[in-house]
Amino acid sequence: MTPLISVVMPLFNAAGTLPFALASLQAQTCDAWEGIIVNDGSTDHPERIIHAVGDSRIRCHHLDHNRGRGYARQFALELARGKYIAFLDADDWLYPDKFRDQVELLEAEPNLAAVSTGMAISNASDELVGVRNALGSKPVMRSAMKYPGMPRLAFAPSMMTVDLAKHTGFDTSFPIAEDADFLLRALLGKRYAILPASLYVYREPGSTTLNKVSSAMDHCCRMFQKQIEQYPLNSVIEIAKARGKQMIYRSAATLGLWDYVIARRSRVPNDSDRQQYQDAWRTVSSILSGYSLVV
Repeated sequence: MTPLISVVMPLFNAAGTLPFALASLQAQTCDAWEGIIVNDGSTDHPERIIHAVGDSRIRCHHLDHNRGRGYARQFALELARGKYIAFLDADDWLYPDKFRDQVELLEAEPNLAAVSTGMAISNASDELVGVRNALGSKPVMRSAMKYPGMPRLAFAPSMMTVDLAKHTGFDTSFPIAEDADFLLRALLGKRYAILPASLYVYREPGSTTLNKVSSAMDHCCRMFQKQIEQYPLNSVIEIAKARGKQMIYRSAATLGLWDYVIARRSRVPNDSDRQQYQDAWRTVSSILSGYSLVV
């Protein structure tokens, strides 16, 4: 059967977290999905894990060497057969109702270009330490982006039609920030929405380094440079903003304030956030416990 949702997963040396990511896919209450994994030159044998999971909805394609996330995402996108596209990085995981809630809104509001969600931020011990983009109790409906700017939604939890995603495409020359570049080009002139619940778990502490953030800012400048002919003033302003952020992050690292600055990007979880996180964790863990993994 043709899947409703195609899930794109670039994979590079993430054998330690891949099982939980895949278990969270299998935990989805909307189960009409296909998982398209692109093994981007891993050396930790992820095929053993995928074989142990044994789900025919999950397909893995192996690249001969590491080509970068932009290339891997585009490779997977070209293979997508569903109506909608979703994303899942191998070191993250999903709450069980994520796909169901996004599809419901996209079907009810077909003029929306994308639907994203809030994000739960966990640490290396899988403890909930922050919440991002989760506000209120109703979907936040955003008006069309008229000019280039940093997308006001998170890429990783986003869902959109496969047609729009394929028309937009990933810039394979971007080793980082290819997600922001993709969203900007996909959403210019289009409305989108953000669901208030945290339905995507992002393992942030330890993975967000100064070098990574600084490189992302460099490529965001490239992203706006691509728009400068059509939007000269707005693009120059956004490049200046990106350089300003880059300076702030470098100063924070120099002053020993790096962890503080990164943590401030999220709000402190409340009791409801923690309960929802624990409920989702238990559901996904119950599926993980059924794997016979020999890695």
